[in-house]
Amino acid sequence: MKKKHELNIGLDLGFLNNRINLAGDWYKRDNYDLIGIINTQGIGGVISKYGNVATMRSHGIELTLSTKNIMTKDFSWSTDFIYSHTKNKVTKLENHSRVIDMVTGTGFAMEGYPVRSIFSIPFNGLNNEGLPTFKSQDEDNTVSGVYFQERDKLDFLEYSGAADPTDMGSFGNIFSYKNFKLNVFITYSWGNVIRLDPVFKKSYSDLTSMPKEYRNRWVVPGDENYTNVPTIASVRQSKNDSNLGVAYNSYNYSSARIADGDFIRMKELSLSYDFPKSLISNWKLSNLSLKLQATNLFLIYADKKLNGQDPEFFNTGGVAAPVPKQFTLTLRIGL
Repeated sequence: MKKKHELNIGLDLGFLNNRINLAGDWYKRDNYDLIGIINTQGIGGVISKYGNVATMRSHGIELTLSTKNIMTKDFSWSTDFIYSHTKNKVTKLENHSRVIDMVTGTGFAMEGYPVRSIFSIPFNGLNNEGLPTFKSQDEDNTVSGVYFQERDKLDFLEYSGAADPTDMGSFGNIFSYKNFKLNVFITYSWGNVIRLDPVFKKSYSDLTSMPKEYRNRWVVPGDENYTNVPTIASVRQSKNDSNLGVAYNSYNYSSARIADGDFIRMKELSLSYDFPKSLISNWKLSNLSLKLQATNLFLIYADKKLNGQDPEFFNTGGVAAPVPKQFTLTLRIGL
């Protein structure tokens, strides 16, 4: 059974007749006897089983600032700003992970690092044949020498960053003019990294979909000085190195395939109109309103290395397809 010690301190303040409201929370948590999978010596015919394997510390703050900036008879402007910051670290971990466990998925735990950390195979650039090179368990520079099933020699892996953002929140503004209301809602996040899609292989078919990074791939000797996108391997290269598939898989999970997860998104934009009571009373209605709403409109900022991939919607295979833009027209009638 896991245990938790927690300290939480909060405040709630109002100024200028509550035209400015500030709420804040600070917390500190110590988690003990966290449950996870541990490898055994096979006693009872079970190699892996669940047990109390880890302890973790975390702390953070959450702030909410609400202001009524302008309030007149016909016009008003209010703002809501939300910010949260959190960090955690695994302080003790009994585990025996492989290289493949540490570099795939959306983050893995290692003692001394955040609970969902992303580790990478150190990328050394392309060689003069356009093939990727790396630092491995036993070599400072290799093409296909990374052993993904290694459990003991993990120190060569490079910590790329946390999979979970450390800072996130939103910034909303509501403008009202007579019967019109405009809502502008922005979300933001930073402090994490993302593993790009593992799309590189030693060979491809005519049906294989290629991302636009391939436009910048190595083509002729000397390109290794300008690009880190490997060549499409030739038949000769595949025959010369029977483990060439390992090289391209190593590239998929290397430090070259890491992007910042920071983003600012125009999350929602809506305009509504409430019909005047004097008008709708003739129609035997208590209220009538029309609202046009657009959601997930666009990213104001994101890492260019994502090449159009969405930093907010990702899965264990890399960055997933984003939620599409949504446009909604709503008519509300009160009888």
